[in-house]
Amino acid sequence: MSMQMGSRELNAAINVTPLVDVMLVMMIIFMVITPMLQRGKAVMLPQVSQPEKQNDDGKDLVVSVEYVKRGATFDANLYLGQSLVDEEGLRTRLADELRKDPGREIYLKGDQRLTYGSVRRVMQLCHESGFQQVKLATEEQKTREGA
Repeated sequence: MSMQMGSRELNAAINVTPLVDVMLVMMIIFMVITPMLQRGKAVMLPQVSQPEKQNDDGKDLVVSVEYVKRGATFDANLYLGQSLVDEEGLRTRLADELRKDPGREIYLKGDQRLTYGSVRRVMQLCHESGFQQVKLATEEQKTREGA
């Protein structure tokens, strides 16, 4: 009762097609999920050499000021979280959020290409809404290797 292999030979090659399929699906999932993990609107933050590290507990409000170039001039868009708001809408929504939870903090993400006055105006709106402290978001300055 011996088994004969006959003309069939053993194929020792690895089929990588299923591996490639799984990797492509994982890559697509990460590409979709990663932007959702960011809080607030993506802006070019000012860079500092030693930023103060803060733990993100997810309860803080994030106000973003986005730089928008319109022809030869520029404009600033305001966002509360991911929602586009105007100045009056921001003031109203911040006051509502403060009434709901007085312990919340605010982080201001101002695009580094904006003027100081543009970001300062948004800080003033936050103060007028009742927030005593507004924390400015920055990112760590990248150092060049070998420099």
